[in-house]
Amino acid sequence: MTGGEKPKPTPSGAFAGLGKDRPADAKTEITANKEATFDNAASVAEFTGSVIVHDPQFTLTCDRLKVTLSKSRKGMEQVEAFGSVVIIQENTDKSGKASKAIGKAGTAIYVPETGEITLKSWPSVQQNMNTQVGTEEGTVMFLNRSGKSRTVGPSKTMITDTSEAGAAK
Repeated sequence: MTGGEKPKPTPSGAFAGLGKDRPADAKTEITANKEATFDNAASVAEFTGSVIVHDPQFTLTCDRLKVTLSKSRKGMEQVEAFGSVVIIQENTDKSGKASKAIGKAGTAIYVPETGEITLKSWPSVQQNMNTQVGTEEGTVMFLNRSGKSRTVGPSKTMITDTSEAGAAK
């Protein structure tokens, strides 16, 4: 962005807009401390050891990352992150207010075509001051780019009232 430009508004909700309206020249940088392997025949790249993904739309850290390219090799079919997964996305809503979403899990699977993120193994999602946490290892959270989410399995949700009426109590 050049000076004075405002970020494009995106749908609200944890990880809303991920993969949508991606700039044509967007670059993703992946660093790994131990190993990077590429299997041309299988169209798979794997990264291990304190993996960090810097993308214009999010930052991801994990122990191991597996990227499966699409058949045409013009994009990704699926991305799987394993071990101590943390995904951070910052958005700006229609009024220009910034928000931050943080997802954590043992495993995260992202399908770019649908924009769906699946968090497994003790998943949690924090959107600004509101948080939802899986209370069992088997809880699974599904989040999509339109801002909708669904949790299957036991969870706990903490909603913080930030309205002036709630603060006056």
